[in-house]
Amino acid sequence: MEPSLSQGVGYGLIIGGGAFFAIILNYVTFLQNKYSNHSAKKVDEFVSGSRSIGFGLLLSGILSNWTWSLTLLESAVKSYDQGIIGSYMYALGGILQISVFSIVSSKIKTNANLVTTFPEMGYFRFGRAGHLSFLWCGFVCNAIVSSCILLGGSAVFAAVTGISQYFTLFLVPFGCAVYVSFGGLRATFISDASHTCIILVFLIVFTLNVYFVNDKIGSPQKMWELLQSLPPVENNYHGSYLTFRSEQGAVFAVISVITGFGLVVNDQAYLSRAVAADPKITSRAYFFASICWFVIPFAMGATLGLAARALSVYADFPELSAFEVGEGLPPVAAAVYLMGKSGSAMILVMIFFAVMSSFSGELIATSTLLSYDVYKRYIRPDATPNQVVKVAKITVFGWAIFSSCLASIFYGAAKISMGWLFNFLGCATGAGVFPIALSFVWKDLNKIGAVGGSIGGMGIAIIVWLVMCKAYTGEINVTNLSNQWVSFAGNATALIMGGFISIVASLIWPAHFDFEETRNRTILVKKKLPQVTETKGSGNDDIKTAYSEPESEDNKKFEKQQVEDQEVESLSHSSHSSELDMNLEATIDHKHLDHQFKKYCGLVVLLAVIVTFVIPIPLGASPYVFSPKFLYGVVIIIVLWLFFSLFYVVILPIIEARHSIWRIIKKSVNRVEKAPEQ
Repeated sequence: MEPSLSQGVGYGLIIGGGAFFAIILNYVTFLQNKYSNHSAKKVDEFVSGSRSIGFGLLLSGILSNWTWSLTLLESAVKSYDQGIIGSYMYALGGILQISVFSIVSSKIKTNANLVTTFPEMGYFRFGRAGHLSFLWCGFVCNAIVSSCILLGGSAVFAAVTGISQYFTLFLVPFGCAVYVSFGGLRATFISDASHTCIILVFLIVFTLNVYFVNDKIGSPQKMWELLQSLPPVENNYHGSYLTFRSEQGAVFAVISVITGFGLVVNDQAYLSRAVAADPKITSRAYFFASICWFVIPFAMGATLGLAARALSVYADFPELSAFEVGEGLPPVAAAVYLMGKSGSAMILVMIFFAVMSSFSGELIATSTLLSYDVYKRYIRPDATPNQVVKVAKITVFGWAIFSSCLASIFYGAAKISMGWLFNFLGCATGAGVFPIALSFVWKDLNKIGAVGGSIGGMGIAIIVWLVMCKAYTGEINVTNLSNQWVSFAGNATALIMGGFISIVASLIWPAHFDFEETRNRTILVKKKLPQVTETKGSGNDDIKTAYSEPESEDNKKFEKQQVEDQEVESLSHSSHSSELDMNLEATIDHKHLDHQFKKYCGLVVLLAVIVTFVIPIPLGASPYVFSPKFLYGVVIIIVLWLFFSLFYVVILPIIEARHSIWRIIKKSVNRVEKAPEQ
């Protein structure tokens, strides 16, 4: 694919756009630190937004963190290869997992309200073995996800502008690191909302252009005619791109669902969102985010993905190699062909924002793991909260450099594309789904189940993946390892074995764990803390003593190392309390959280039944190919759904924050007016 824009445009967007957002968001963070009650200099604000993020901003952050360059590109590639079912099944693999987290998040608030990372929960319940196992799962997931995000974005920049892919792989992460290191998690939420606004608006423009404006397609009828004229798709009903009766689509649905579960549970970025939220709105935000997110990959595939395939009938449409398809370039080619330089610019900005918003979430997630679960846990256990946040800021840049190097190795040495990594993701992360999720919700999960399920399941899955590749294709190489059936075997084994080991081992030797031991506990404080919690069914507050660390040998050794004058008598009188800034004395409203758990269990099941069975099974079981009128109806639903998402992701956060925004503006204006008088 030949570049349609100059290299100067690419360099200008990366350097200028990155600098612009860094300056704007750093200034917003400066105003927040100066004129609001939240300071990014405090550790709880930096890594978890002071656990007070509102519904709209939280929803935007969840959706944006799941809208990678991979989301936009790979969903379109699946429709390009398999037909419209491809993007639907890609979207299915996200909506289920994000909505399920609405259930898990309520249990996190109930059973581990001050836990900041999931490895921290692993330590509280299973000691060092559990902690290191979960930490490994987290780093593996974040490493692959970070590489996927960067590879997809860099491929688009190279294709559209011709700039070096290595340049993009290193400079974009640095730009993200600048504003994340200054503003922390809240800065990523603010960038999420602004970036996702652009993505949704451009998606609406692309959808309208493909189906109602452009003379190459311009209508659902013309799209239908072009797709029907193409050579048949293997194993699709009548070889059509407009059918849900597809063997490839069914296999990909399983891979997509397993991959999605592995990513949501193993990625600290998602737990960070749950930790950052007000307990009253966490479940609702995840549920609505799943609904708002679904339309993004589905729209991308149904518009630019199908358009790229339909436009291949024209002789002047660029011919894409298999590697270019794996890099996610079909939607880029379609946008450039249909809209010229304006299409090139739009797809470039769209992918740039997707990379910035999703990668910033990975930066804050991994810096939290490194500062909390490596530095504070093993390197310097007596570190103050202020020291922890300094390390978090430094490791933001460390992870940016690591991700750039890893993605460069994948691209240059191994010739591994974004699509290849997507197929491998479930194999690497699926085993951790049950152990990590059950550690928050199931009292009987034991150490053998947690460690054996997460690490053992991963090892078994990789062995099956390699064996299947050799047996099915005859040779183990990079290309064969991404074969759909080979990926299916590895993905399915990871999820099944992780669940089997963790559940069976725990049923044989149940742990009978009391979640009271993990409530009101955090790694940041090493002393017994009197806490106020509201127990279920109690009308009064019961004063309970909560421990920030389990009574393990590791903790006893730590206590011996402490100097008496450094001990904390109570958090409210601690010299670190101002740095910590945690609402530790707030009650845990078990009644409300239990109600949320039951409510969203029902809603998630209903949603799952609709998107997994009610919609695809009748369409797939019946010998049906979309008619032009049916396709027209699908397009109208997509457009309306995009506007619905735009309201919840962009407009609602502004409405909710209007009082805070107005207060900051008034204070800053008053300060400027008083300055000359002084």
